[in-house]
Amino acid sequence: MNINDYRRKIEQSVAKAEAAAAKSSSRTSTGAPQGIVANKKAPAKARVEALGLATRAEGPDAVPETALERLADPKESPAVRLAAIKLLQQKQFFSAVAAEWRPEFVEALRTAVQDPKVRPAALEVLSLFKDRATQELLLEGIHTPAQALVPLKEALRLLSTDVHAGVVEAAKKVTDSPQLRRNKDAFVQAVRILAADPASVGKLQEVVGNEAYAMDARRVAATAISHLAPAGPQRTDESRQGATAPSGTEGRGGRRAAAAKAPAKPKGALAKHLETLRRVRG
Repeated sequence: MNINDYRRKIEQSVAKAEAAAAKSSSRTSTGAPQGIVANKKAPAKARVEALGLATRAEGPDAVPETALERLADPKESPAVRLAAIKLLQQKQFFSAVAAEWRPEFVEALRTAVQDPKVRPAALEVLSLFKDRATQELLLEGIHTPAQALVPLKEALRLLSTDVHAGVVEAAKKVTDSPQLRRNKDAFVQAVRILAADPASVGKLQEVVGNEAYAMDARRVAATAISHLAPAGPQRTDESRQGATAPSGTEGRGGRRAAAAKAPAKPKGALAKHLETLRRVRG
């Protein structure tokens, strides 16, 4: 998710939260929200609505203590913690003192990662913050699957928000490992990451030329090559056709050896995709 999409999502959430708060205010007295939020015996829906009212009442330029406390509490209801994450996401865009309470927000999110029901939302925000501790946990899960917090594909996606997080090396590990390549969704995500790495053109060409790989991955690789090395797909096709024998392989035996090494010419959907790329490049 890029920053513009993220901002639009937050703006939409703000509008919904304000509408819900306005609706709830007609049923809840001004002094009631804090008490409802603190009462863990109250229905989760009522507590979520009260948390929205309490956070709104604190104002944009105050530290949102109520939401931070709910998020940091490991015994809190997942529904309330998820609501706290959303409210804190909204508030950080409009609060003049967001920098003051962001470290506390990050610590609360790290605590929330331990709850499987809250983990996806917490990891999403921590990844957007480029939190190094979270990145290390995700990388550890890639290298040691038994300790993984999320599936491999998701770990790669979350790490991809920061090119300095070691994600390129992790993606190479996936594309180089026969065992990890069996995870088709993760393999496609790894190829997407390598698509932004100029040093990975060779690997991308290998993906395009190997019919054993998922078509989605081959399309991503072909598109990436057209940007990273515009002449790449053309050279790859020529080698597939075995148009010219390499130096030192003259003669019938040399031609047979060169032909044996050349992958098959792309067919079907991939051939159409490559042709489209050529037309776009002109």
